[in-house]
Amino acid sequence: MFERFTEEARAVVVDAQLHARRLGHGYTGCEHLLLAVASNPGPVGSTLRRAGVTTAAVEEATLRLVGTPSEALDRDALAAIGIDLDVVREKIEASFGPNALAPVPSGRRRRRWGRRRGCGPGFGHIPFTPRAKGCLEHSLREAVTLRQRHIGAEHIALALTSMTDGLTPQLLTAIGTPPALLRSQLLNRYRRAG
Repeated sequence: MFERFTEEARAVVVDAQLHARRLGHGYTGCEHLLLAVASNPGPVGSTLRRAGVTTAAVEEATLRLVGTPSEALDRDALAAIGIDLDVVREKIEASFGPNALAPVPSGRRRRRWGRRRGCGPGFGHIPFTPRAKGCLEHSLREAVTLRQRHIGAEHIALALTSMTDGLTPQLLTAIGTPPALLRSQLLNRYRRAG
């Protein structure tokens, strides 16, 4: 399927992973695809921005609905179950030496137990959620419906606007742009262009 993606659509997929990494998420979801499409410099991005779906608005709504990893939240969650993070840190440093929890300088590698190499928010490939994979597959159906042989960023945007469950409709509604209205604007633009 990816062989039918245009350079612009491939850039959206790559940008979605970059947004996921930047936000500290260990997955690439539809919210990251929406961020990538909204920040796209091409016609699909400008169509979204004219409708109020800006990168800043999508990111703000995403952080409000999903959040981002935070030590303060982790500290509070651990304290709620009776674990004092400072005591744990002191015990680790007593056993393994000062700065045992400090990041490893680049060039040196520390083994991470229980994690596959190259996965996660810090490095390598960030896996797509099943819903995001489904969205990318649905972009093929959007292209077929428009009788186009390629899959472009516009097809990814159309697939996102056709979703009825998950985070994307919530994000668009939170931004103040109903998914059906945005879909209609995208279809009008690309039917005229095609």
